Amino acid sequence: MQTIAITINKGGVGKTTLTKSLATAATAAGFNVVMLDMDTQQNAESWSKRRASQQGKPLPLARFTTEADLADELAKAKRAGCDLAFIDTPPGRSSEALAAVEAADVVLIPFWNDQDAYEGVLRTSSMLRRMGKRGFGILNFATPNSRSHEDTARAVLETIGLPMAPVVLHRYDAHRLASIKGLTAQENEPDGVAATEVELLWDWLAAILQMGTGATVHKKGEVA
Repeated sequence: MQTIAITINKGGVGKTTLTKSLATAATAAGFNVVMLDMDTQQNAESWSKRRASQQGKPLPLARFTTEADLADELAKAKRAGCDLAFIDTPPGRSSEALAAVEAADVVLIPFWNDQDAYEGVLRTSSMLRRMGKRGFGILNFATPNSRSHEDTARAVLETIGLPMAPVVLHRYDAHRLASIKGLTAQENEPDGVAATEVELLWDWLAAILQMGTGATVHKKGEVA
């Protein structure tokens, strides 16, 4: 099982949306996936409950966990045959984020074109280097049909020394509208631009993780 932490030392950059989108894309690709929600707001788990009740979709599995229980939850997921665990972390500096990074094989740092976000990227990437962890920046909320955000982001991350994913996620309302129904953009508007971006980002991440063909998908239920 491989573990992906989604974190940055800042709130409001779309960590939970990124977690849900990638976890759902991985599930659709045939992998057994669990989302571990470490944010006390429990937005990922609440989305999962809407998904189960409104759509009858129990996958990907999602559950809230704390720093103290993270290792046990990951061990349970591995025993249950999960291929991937995505960890959604709280905003800002926290011991939960530190624990998630420590447990992760790869760390994704979502950010947007904002000075505070860039400072968060710098702090988070510095933590990764101290811990010897592999990480990538994910530009989120970029303005559609504009290259300026992407060009600025790539220049800043090059200065920081953090690789940036080749796929950029733009600010589309499709993500918000899908979340209301317990879905993701690629499910709610499969032919939309937002869906295409998520699928391309998942393809990139799967290559980074060297994921082959998906394993047998969980049928129902949750990690014991």
